[in-house]
Amino acid sequence: MRTQIAVIGLGYIGLPLSLALCERGETVVGVDVDERKVNELRAGVTHVMEPYRGESLASILRRHLESGCFTATTSLVEAAERADTFIVTVGLPVAGDVVDKAPLLACVNDLGQALSRGDLVLIRSTLVPGMMEDEIVPRLASASGLVPGRDFHVAYAPERVAEGRAMEEFQTLDVVVAGLTDACAHRAMAVLARLTDGRLHKTSLRVAELSKVVENAQRDVNIALAHELKMVAEQHGVDVYELIRMANTHPRVHLLEPNIGVGGFCIPNAYAYLAASLTSDEHIPLFSLARQINLTAPHRAARQLDDALRQIGKRLSGARVALLGLGMKDGSNDIRQSPAVHFAEILAERGAAVTAFDPTVEPYFPFQAPSLEDCLADADAVAVAAWQPAFDAAPWPALLARARQPLVALDLKRRLVPSLKEAGWQIRGDSHLPYIAMPAPHASAERDCAVEMVP
Repeated sequence: MRTQIAVIGLGYIGLPLSLALCERGETVVGVDVDERKVNELRAGVTHVMEPYRGESLASILRRHLESGCFTATTSLVEAAERADTFIVTVGLPVAGDVVDKAPLLACVNDLGQALSRGDLVLIRSTLVPGMMEDEIVPRLASASGLVPGRDFHVAYAPERVAEGRAMEEFQTLDVVVAGLTDACAHRAMAVLARLTDGRLHKTSLRVAELSKVVENAQRDVNIALAHELKMVAEQHGVDVYELIRMANTHPRVHLLEPNIGVGGFCIPNAYAYLAASLTSDEHIPLFSLARQINLTAPHRAARQLDDALRQIGKRLSGARVALLGLGMKDGSNDIRQSPAVHFAEILAERGAAVTAFDPTVEPYFPFQAPSLEDCLADADAVAVAAWQPAFDAAPWPALLARARQPLVALDLKRRLVPSLKEAGWQIRGDSHLPYIAMPAPHASAERDCAVEMVP
């Protein structure tokens, strides 16, 4: 009897979803076309950072492999022999503003060929609104030779979790659900009710598709507003973080804080998905402008770094810049569309010698340093791009004393400067601009001490 759940796509969303289902007592077969990834998962190895209740995702994976609750395969046919519910998490890559539907549609074709009567296909990927009705359902029908909504169920429930909190949020957040028919929606809701303690909100397919894209686009606009406020604060010579903190004392104001950009697979792609769904001459200039503001944020940060270096008689061209963190956000090792990586590329284009360290990112880029000490040694400037939990315990005054002095610090996250001030460093510069830092007189002796951070 086929009673298992098959999760198709075992990346940053699909693997945590699979293991969250296992935590709820389900038996899951995970499917991915990447043979290397599947072999690693079978061996209990994953590079996805997703702690849950103090346990790493790798530990949770090994636990459910040993219990038999989770298995992995590259074969949809094999999965279909055991599962009657198929949850699809394959994404839609974006290059520029062009959405690549091919990976998901290829998956849908293959899945259609493996379907049997009575099965449920539940799409959880973020879609270009309209894809369910116009492309996914017709392809499932054509490939299966069955009638969707009569012979098998089709539903859509977009995931809305944040990487780093996915294991928890899959089990707690409300879920928007839509079915091709009422029966399809209720079948999907019965499955999702076994996963989440949140409420299930039933709606139409088109509303469900639009709701997920709008959620992400709204975040993009809010982040763009934060970047614009940073420029306003600089013109007035005030601390943008203090400005935002004061504005947020109003109960109806919820401003975000600026950074060097916005990355990942969800928020940056929202505008492209939304724009691709519009067939009329109408435009959405607000969303387009927000995207451009956020794309140019790393360029503005590079210009400010250059300005600060010029204040101490240097230029960005020829300077050695240490970059802390490469993930697309704090606490993530996902480098897809990472503003940190984009920032490193911009610095290199402007002639800087970039060295970066991120203890969570496997060696991939030629500018990655093997240790935090190597990254910071003899640096003219240090920039915080993505803060990793391992950085919390680093002895920053001692490490930064090994850089060239005075040191320019682009510390938008305000992680370094407080510890430097506490150690007696002299700090020059407003808190919304790169700092110029000089160590306390005794700090130079620390250059003789070997301080290293183990990845």
